[in-house]
Amino acid sequence: MNGQVLQEHELMVSFDVVSLFTNVPLEVVVYLVERHWIHIEEHTAIPLNVFLDVLELTCMQGYFQHNDTFVRQLSGVAMGGVLSSDVAGLVMVDLLNWVALQLPFQLRTVKRYVDDLFLILPKTHVEDTLAIFNSYHPKLQFTCEREMEGRLPFLDVLMIRDSSGAVSSDWYRKPSASDRCLDFRSTHAYSMKIACAKELIGRALRLCSPEYRETNKILVSNMLRTNGYPRSLVARLTSEWSPRVRNIEGLSHGEAPVAAQAAQVVPTVFMGLTYIEGISPKLKILLQKGISSVNIKVVFKYRNKMSRLHTRLKASDPMQLQSGVVYKVPCRDCPTCYVGHTISYLKVRMARHNRDCRNEHDEGTMLSQHANETGHVFDFERVSIEDRELKRGRREFKEKLHIMLTENTCNKKTDVNGISSVYAGVLADIKAARTCNLVRNGPHTPENIEHET
Repeated sequence: MNGQVLQEHELMVSFDVVSLFTNVPLEVVVYLVERHWIHIEEHTAIPLNVFLDVLELTCMQGYFQHNDTFVRQLSGVAMGGVLSSDVAGLVMVDLLNWVALQLPFQLRTVKRYVDDLFLILPKTHVEDTLAIFNSYHPKLQFTCEREMEGRLPFLDVLMIRDSSGAVSSDWYRKPSASDRCLDFRSTHAYSMKIACAKELIGRALRLCSPEYRETNKILVSNMLRTNGYPRSLVARLTSEWSPRVRNIEGLSHGEAPVAAQAAQVVPTVFMGLTYIEGISPKLKILLQKGISSVNIKVVFKYRNKMSRLHTRLKASDPMQLQSGVVYKVPCRDCPTCYVGHTISYLKVRMARHNRDCRNEHDEGTMLSQHANETGHVFDFERVSIEDRELKRGRREFKEKLHIMLTENTCNKKTDVNGISSVYAGVLADIKAARTCNLVRNGPHTPENIEHET
């Protein structure tokens, strides 16, 4: 858009769909899939009727839980659904093609980002064009924003028209913007702070015309300084930025592409590592350089997230309906307990344990063996969840750790095979701390809790 010149009779406008995803007309989606099937079938072996059945299942059967009630979404597609953005985009493209055929003039400029549209229209046809957009389908209704005094905000860009009609752009921030970003004093990897600053600088300078870059350098520098970034670092990062464009291969200009060398290709493994200042960066270097047979990509994870700071608004499932857990079941007749894991509902796993205990010849788990050999009864009503993990390998590892940390388990010794001796010292310290707290505070029983209160 930079450099274009608008005529006196033209106007910059933006159209926005009122809640696109919840109003996507599913019958239109089916119609478009059938109409474009000749192109779709080249990429799938599924016949059309099965494809439409799967489409209906994934898009038209959306459910969510509110408090203790399950609710079905009757209109549109679920936000965050696997296919939601694709089907919404399919409808928007068809809408634009349909509108272009209905208009009595040719659209000069149309830019779309999901459900936001930027258009240049004749001043006398703005209302007519909006009416045509709104007539595509009753559920898809648009709002319109016109340029005011030669300015129109669109997403993160402020489109500006000067007195001669020439169009330029500037970085746009909403009046409610807090100017907060990742604080330099936070416990995050230094590389993440640099990446955050570079992205902010790049956004401020990339989205604006050259005449606004110096002003935006001052704005973004003040923003970074407010968030604790050193003056010298900010000055270096802003001076290093340049509006160069990378080609699609990611190669610098003049650099020849390297021929594929199949013999040197190594598998890539992604690993998440909890960030601990001073330790995690060194571990990352050791992991990436210490194993030559595998290309390890280490990504840092952080325990302090927004979800830990706010009240949980989503309804939580009852304990018996939770899955992917490590659990502990106490014995009623002795201090013994059993530690296990399951991907099934906890109540399903307890029912299976109960059934195994009634079978005197069952040797499926040490829980049933202990019950059958001693005649003791396990208290399945007092089962507790010790940990949660959906991935099987991680869940089994956590189960082994909890077996080693728990006193008087009836689990087999082989249940903890595979635990490295590296963990022995840490586990011993944790176990000693738990025992010390138990001796000091007594067992965690309802009576003690009431007394503490």
